[in-house]
Amino acid sequence: MPYARTRSGPYAALDLVPVFRHQLEACALHAGERCLVLTDSAYDPAASAACLRAALDLGADALVVTLPAHRGDQGAYLEPLYRASDLIVAVTPIRVHYDPHLRGALDAGARALMAVQPSHTLERLRADPTVVARTRAGAARLARAREVRITSAHGTDLVMRVEGRPALAHCGVADAPGRFDFWGGAMVEIAPHEGSVEGRLVLAVGDQVFHLGRFVEREVRLTIEQGHVVRIDGGLDATLLERYLDDLHDSAARLVGHIAWGTDHRAQWTAQLAQFPDAGSGNADAEGYLGSVQVELGSNDDQYFRGTIRSAAHLGLCLLGATLALDGDTVIEAGTLHDV
Repeated sequence: MPYARTRSGPYAALDLVPVFRHQLEACALHAGERCLVLTDSAYDPAASAACLRAALDLGADALVVTLPAHRGDQGAYLEPLYRASDLIVAVTPIRVHYDPHLRGALDAGARALMAVQPSHTLERLRADPTVVARTRAGAARLARAREVRITSAHGTDLVMRVEGRPALAHCGVADAPGRFDFWGGAMVEIAPHEGSVEGRLVLAVGDQVFHLGRFVEREVRLTIEQGHVVRIDGGLDATLLERYLDDLHDSAARLVGHIAWGTDHRAQWTAQLAQFPDAGSGNADAEGYLGSVQVELGSNDDQYFRGTIRSAAHLGLCLLGATLALDGDTVIEAGTLHDV
């Protein structure tokens, strides 16, 4: 039997208002600012209602805009609202972070927050000062790096160039002009230069392909040349990964889009399997798990990575026990994150 129930329905927002208020306060929303809440016609309305109430309680001017669930191309229509807003909160899985119309608003000083994890995940992984400081320190160190190398005892050995690319600290806090962040997943991220990733990536037993909702049961070996996955070896997990990529009919799906490491001591590696009330709720935990390393295949052309890979794929491969070094300096050693 499930251990909890999904919080939805007309009264669920009452429980969520303090959760959203905590996060909006962390995003420095204050009286007199304008807060735009985006949702869609298929998303649980309790979340957007709670966000609206929390924003109003903080003295902000706020409104909710409901988008058609299956139409993600509303950017031109929304652009005036983007530009008129101080804080944009997207309570929808529609990928507004890929919308070029949002870029102008961010460049003009707006800030934006994606709040699309299940409500229990948002509550458990709300903004935390320790996580924020740890994540931002990691991004500051990454910003000085020219090369990233990822290795593991299982045979992973990847090297890539990152100089000049934005180093991102995602920790659920959009508190500065131009900042875009994600509530739930705490991680340091960067998009390596396209074509620069070389070597071998080995997924060991217990690692995750979170987009497929799977923990690896048998070792998977990916050979990467000039940023492109040219070979996948292993058992069932390798077959499923290969089939997923083939079914997209998109050669860009096999390109390495970005890499990351997790920074949240509260994240749960087993969230993907645990009987949470909402299926598929573990991606924030997998990405944010302290000391984990992620290699993402597919797109990086959104409004914060500033990469050039456009693809239907955004496939997260998350590793435990890996070692990550920046210009030869170890940041994560066998899954243990060092101070930077």
